[in-house]
Amino acid sequence: MGHDRMTGAIPDFDLAVVGAGVVGAMTGHLALEQDPGLRLLTLDQLERLDQDVPNATGLSAGLDVPTGRDARQRELAARSTALYRRLRAERPGLPVRSLDTFWLLARGNVGRLRETMAGPVLEEADPDALDGVFPGLRPSGDQTLLRSDGSWRADVAGLTRALLDEQRGRPGCAVWEDEEVTSLRPYGDGFLLAGEGGRPLARCRAAVVATGPWALHGPFGERMRAAGLRIKKVAAFHLDLRPAEGAPVLIFEDDDAFLLPQPESGRWLFSFTSQEWDVSPVLGPPAALSGGDYSEAVRVLRRYAPALAGALSGGRAFYDGYTRDRLPLVEPVPDHPGVVIAVGGNGSGFRLAPAIAERALGLLTPGHLNPRSLGPQSLGSGRS
Repeated sequence: MGHDRMTGAIPDFDLAVVGAGVVGAMTGHLALEQDPGLRLLTLDQLERLDQDVPNATGLSAGLDVPTGRDARQRELAARSTALYRRLRAERPGLPVRSLDTFWLLARGNVGRLRETMAGPVLEEADPDALDGVFPGLRPSGDQTLLRSDGSWRADVAGLTRALLDEQRGRPGCAVWEDEEVTSLRPYGDGFLLAGEGGRPLARCRAAVVATGPWALHGPFGERMRAAGLRIKKVAAFHLDLRPAEGAPVLIFEDDDAFLLPQPESGRWLFSFTSQEWDVSPVLGPPAALSGGDYSEAVRVLRRYAPALAGALSGGRAFYDGYTRDRLPLVEPVPDHPGVVIAVGGNGSGFRLAPAIAERALGLLTPGHLNPRSLGPQSLGSGRS
């Protein structure tokens, strides 16, 4: 892969996507949809993206509920849902499926929740509808149970793999795993991607940097740090209870937590909010569940469904990038025209991936992706 040491040749591509998580894979998918003849390269520093690999895609809960804190986030959520719906219609074999959604929250917060909905309609729900699904679950006097549709869940690693495999099968396209990009600099009328020690990897006319929680340690990391990007732990426990086929997701809105059925794994996933900030997949130890995480999970479950607290059994933890306004950071790099950064999933990378990818590609002009040759140049002729 990369620079041919025998001939000195460096492979040319029209577009390079740095990061093969769900945002990067979706960026490549939409780019090829727009231009099937595009020469596309996607690179990732991990050897593989799969379930239980410690990254935001491999360990994602894979829940898409179209909501948003403000109009901008709701616009992204609605657009992503529409793109996922189209993708599922075109490729019904993809591991994306719809599911019912129930919400348990204080009555006084219902109005605020309604304002966040990006399409689905909230309706009052009968608690009896959840009999046999969540033992002992009953709203207290100041709580209410609501229902909505329009949600999706996915095997995010499987979805990402399918999109990347599609790219691998196209002439002129490639997916390189276990290939870290440490720099991206102007070179001729495009850019040079380099690895450790400045080793040349490839040339491209344009690039999208979608490095997820590794963003602060890759190309333009200091720029992203200056923009306010921080890395936070995302955590979830497993519940050793088998959900019925077709079981719904239950969202505890007031505690930013949810119970997601995973019937293919014979368990439930309980996602809650970790407040462990400024961590790093590069500098620190691997993400892990802590005693504090367990205490928080038990606290939330005991508040809503005490019978479930004793079923906690193992879990998962990983990192993701968060922005100040909880909106994805998608912007061009001013001194690198033709390069766009697309990071800051804010724990919603899967949910917003199509809209993030679409926005990133929209910031590239047709001239950036013109598939003419980059021209023969020696490595020494690139601009620094």
